[in-house]
Amino acid sequence: MIYGLIAALCFGLSDFVVTQATRKLQTLPALFWIQLIASLLLGGYVFMQSPHIGGNPVLWVGAAGISIVNFAGTLLLYRAFQKGTLSIVSPIGSGFAVVTAILAFIGGERLPFNSIIGVILLILGVITVTRSSKSDRQQATLSGVPEAAIASICIGFYFWAVGYITPYLGVILPVLITRVIQFFCALVLLRTQKIRLPKITLPTGFILIVAALLDSGALLSFNQGQSHAYTTSTTALTSLYSVVTILMAGVLLKERLAKSQWIGISIILLGVISVSF
Repeated sequence: MIYGLIAALCFGLSDFVVTQATRKLQTLPALFWIQLIASLLLGGYVFMQSPHIGGNPVLWVGAAGISIVNFAGTLLLYRAFQKGTLSIVSPIGSGFAVVTAILAFIGGERLPFNSIIGVILLILGVITVTRSSKSDRQQATLSGVPEAAIASICIGFYFWAVGYITPYLGVILPVLITRVIQFFCALVLLRTQKIRLPKITLPTGFILIVAALLDSGALLSFNQGQSHAYTTSTTALTSLYSVVTILMAGVLLKERLAKSQWIGISIILLGVISVSF
């Protein structure tokens, strides 16, 4: 529970910081720099702890495969942050807890009744947020909602799958593999789309470093948590990060939402909380 809540706090703060980075640099450059910084920091730490890294090659390939899926989800989520209303896309992205819960159920974990209620509430919440009136949309755009919804599926799959790899590769190594793979994926897309990296100012560089630390810290906390408890419960607690993001978006970004959108977000958060307990 503690590690899940730490992951939620780190992800919530990370979402806010990443939003600033994507709006300054665009999605791919921000993703590239964040993954590069995180890869260097984690790689240096792992090398200092153990210069000779072993492990089953099949697990390494598996970790790389699910990292590509997570990259797709992360890229879509970053785009949602860049173009959408943070207070809307963040709770929709946090719906990855539902995907993880369903996959965990298929894998043998049996969900209690409250988790089933949570799934229903999350679906109703997304429908409520996306079915706002024209006057509502003038207050808060629904741009980025499709990206956030697809991202929740990809990230939910990643969190479920990494639970099978962590017991064998440890807490840190799967996160490092994810960072390195996502760095190379971002690099490939930058080259194929012929996107030039913008110059990094000192304030922007600081934002990127903070984002890398928070995002990596969240994944490390999640891995540590799900190694001691059910993946479903740890993921659900982690998905509460959207509460932190919404509060920061309201206080610092002055985002204003329509009543129907607040209702939808409230339903989403109730669903996440229901899955958590």
